[in-house]
Amino acid sequence: MNKKTIKIMASIFLVLFISGFIFFYYRYYESELHNFKVTFLNVGQGDAALIQFINGEKMLVDCGPDKIILSALGKNLAFYDRKIDYVLATHPDLDHYGGCIDVVKNYKVKKIITNGKEKPYDPYWREWNKSMIESGAGLVKMDKPDVWTIASDTLQFVSPDPTLSLQAKEIDNNNFSIVFRLTHGDEKFLFTGDMEEPLEKLLGERYCSSTSTCLLQSDILKVGHHGSDGASSELFLSFVKPRIAVISVGKNKYGHPTLRAIKHIERTGAQIERTDLEGDVVVR
Repeated sequence: MNKKTIKIMASIFLVLFISGFIFFYYRYYESELHNFKVTFLNVGQGDAALIQFINGEKMLVDCGPDKIILSALGKNLAFYDRKIDYVLATHPDLDHYGGCIDVVKNYKVKKIITNGKEKPYDPYWREWNKSMIESGAGLVKMDKPDVWTIASDTLQFVSPDPTLSLQAKEIDNNNFSIVFRLTHGDEKFLFTGDMEEPLEKLLGERYCSSTSTCLLQSDILKVGHHGSDGASSELFLSFVKPRIAVISVGKNKYGHPTLRAIKHIERTGAQIERTDLEGDVVVR
């Protein structure tokens, strides 16, 4: 067998090997894509969580502070998958929406969900607003309670709610965060944005007046405001009764998560998971 024949056969083998690898990778990824999964992404000091539904749709809840979100998504999505069905920015604080600009520029997004709060004085927010408009995505303002169904899962949005007597200024973005509970089968996830004690208290009064039922009760809690002093009150945690408490946090100057918040969570018996220590936190 001459050298030319050997080279041709080696080339054919290499092509077949690569084609087979791509085929099986595609089949594996597509099957995984239809398994329910929530991944709390490690994006440093900020929030980002990727929800994958059994119908193949995906929702990104917050996008972290900057383009680090792209590498975080790249680790969790196939290189050819450039679609995210829903991008939800809980509120216009940079560590939650900053990376959304890069997401809508690099992925095909079907819907963008915000709480409707604006920061026209902020150049970065203006860029985000421009990106939303130019993305071609449907823009949804979540400014009152609502219930959505995606695949067989229920998303119960409880904040913002104009009927709540929230003693907070309009510039208080934290307590106007989009807050919702996701129910998948028997498992419940509570996404809180940067909600703090004033909103925690009002939601507890609204949804947990009965000792037998509480709409806030959830198995997995995305801890509010990165474990700040102003969130995770003992009363609120007694309503939620989480089994797992996920703190999305990175190196920061604010002392997040604070010892107070950690102690409150520990008293519930919840298992604490931190993105700064664990990296991505995956719940299936």
